[in-house]
Amino acid sequence: MKVFKFGGACIQHPEAVSKLAQLIKAEQPHPLVIVVSAMGKTTRGLEEVLQQKHNARLYEAAIQPIYRFHQEMIDALLYKLRQEAYQALTLWKKQLITSLTTPVAGTSLDKLYSNIVAGGELIASTLIYYYLQERNMACAWVDARSCIKTNSGFCNAQIDWGATQHGVAKNINPILKEKKVVLTQGFIGGNEVGETTTLGKEGSDFTGAILAVALGAQSLTIWKDVPGIMNADPKLFKKAIKFDRISYKTMAEMAFYGAKVLHPKTVQPLATHNIPLYIKPFHRLHEQGTVIANESDTLEHPIYILQKDQGLIQLDMDDLTFFDEKRFKEVLHQLTKHNTPTNMLEKGAYTLSICLNADTCKMDVLLTALNQKFTVRYHTPVNLLTVIHQDESSRLAWPRPQAILWAQRKGHIYQAVLQHGHAIHER
Repeated sequence: MKVFKFGGACIQHPEAVSKLAQLIKAEQPHPLVIVVSAMGKTTRGLEEVLQQKHNARLYEAAIQPIYRFHQEMIDALLYKLRQEAYQALTLWKKQLITSLTTPVAGTSLDKLYSNIVAGGELIASTLIYYYLQERNMACAWVDARSCIKTNSGFCNAQIDWGATQHGVAKNINPILKEKKVVLTQGFIGGNEVGETTTLGKEGSDFTGAILAVALGAQSLTIWKDVPGIMNADPKLFKKAIKFDRISYKTMAEMAFYGAKVLHPKTVQPLATHNIPLYIKPFHRLHEQGTVIANESDTLEHPIYILQKDQGLIQLDMDDLTFFDEKRFKEVLHQLTKHNTPTNMLEKGAYTLSICLNADTCKMDVLLTALNQKFTVRYHTPVNLLTVIHQDESSRLAWPRPQAILWAQRKGHIYQAVLQHGHAIHER
């Protein structure tokens, strides 16, 4: 059996949903599990709704474009089951507003985020389910929260593998035995008391890997709007090339350093169980994409990863007290407490520099906590460039020296924090 995962960019148009159905039909009668993300830019839209709520601003206007988008998808895709889909969409909107307006004592921002943003995957999978039904395809909708079991980390929840294996065996295996396609959601899970959790940005990829392992799948295929795994973003680097095959280790390293093409946790469970991962171009089905498997780690080309919308925090000890392990531990505690993983970190004698995602909702609270014990300087927005296996022949030329705020090299990894707005040029 196989697991297919479809990203939001692959299902943001009615024609794309039709192509998804064709891919599913081509796999029948083989057992198949489909994992879908939220459609188009729904996740970003829901994050904007939450941001408006966080800032005590009117958020109703931010909900309307999301609602209309799904309304238009229903009109384009459905005829017989259109009314049922409208009812599901109306219920989704009602539940969203209820979550935003009902005060719950002790509810953390991460918990509210998971509850709000998970709705994108739920409504996307519901509409696709109705479409497959209307096409007379044997399909069953499964709530991922009944299968993917986690702790209460909410925005970056950790998988409970034992409970997840049990949930998959109970809720998915019987459907596959009936020779039906399983349709479920990426990105979301459920904790032991039934609360909604999320797996982190691009977490739908990780969902695909979890299910592939739990089901002992032949492979996991992730359909993207890119040709495959590139050594750089082709929108930024004109000479970017595609890898036909790369190793689990190289892909995991790329994801760890911020390559947006894959969730960082996706590779490890697949590598442990030797399940190949295929990254395939959804809009060019005749192309092969990239195979990620147990390959040699030899790279013919360096890899460039640019993360935008970053924040640079610099902590100082004004009284010439060393930044020792005790103070370093205090900083790590605050980063963990506020669920803010770092993308680059360097400790000096009296300073600590941290580059991380500039999440407005969390950053204010984190900076306030750090400011109680340290002198804090914060730069945003900045960009973070990571180069894996950089050599002399592949050096980058900067527009001017002051474009680099901070740089470090560790082994084969080079990282630089760049002033926002400066172009990157190849040489």
